[in-house]
Amino acid sequence: MESAIQYPDQNKRDLTIQKIAVLTFEIDDAKWDGEFTDAVSLQLAKNLPMAVIEREQLSKVVNEQSFTKTGIIDTQTAVRIGKILGVDALVFGRGSALRTFDPKGMPYPNLIDTVSLKIVKIESGQVVVNARKKPGTNWSAMKLTKYILGLGLIWSRSDILLETSEYDYVAEKLVSEIRSGIN
Repeated sequence: MESAIQYPDQNKRDLTIQKIAVLTFEIDDAKWDGEFTDAVSLQLAKNLPMAVIEREQLSKVVNEQSFTKTGIIDTQTAVRIGKILGVDALVFGRGSALRTFDPKGMPYPNLIDTVSLKIVKIESGQVVVNARKKPGTNWSAMKLTKYILGLGLIWSRSDILLETSEYDYVAEKLVSEIRSGIN
């Protein structure tokens, strides 16, 4: 995946996380940012040994405490929210939608151009993971093979771009890379 995973302060990072919450991602030009957030939450719950707080419970606390009036969540705000929720870490991020159109001029839905994700440990306030999906196509070995075997006739570059920009795919790849960095 065209992404960059960074684990700040490699020697001192403590990634022991038993309970985590995922704030709603802010995806510019998208009305499905909550759905992407759910996709990230699902992938975290499926792939990492931790409890994930339900988004509805999290939203209630965030709204009651008026944390999202500005629409911007920083590390200090994340720590305050995490302490109220009683979680070990908080996931949050932002990105932009990929705006591309089919041959009839209709927009393809639910595509991510870029997204940045942070995981902040509540106890220390330390950002333990920075992950980013860069713009463009994920030319993994599997996608490259698919393209080459199709001789560019069955699968085009834009087909692979669309397939690797679907928000479910992006959530799965981000969490997969986070998992590989933690293990």
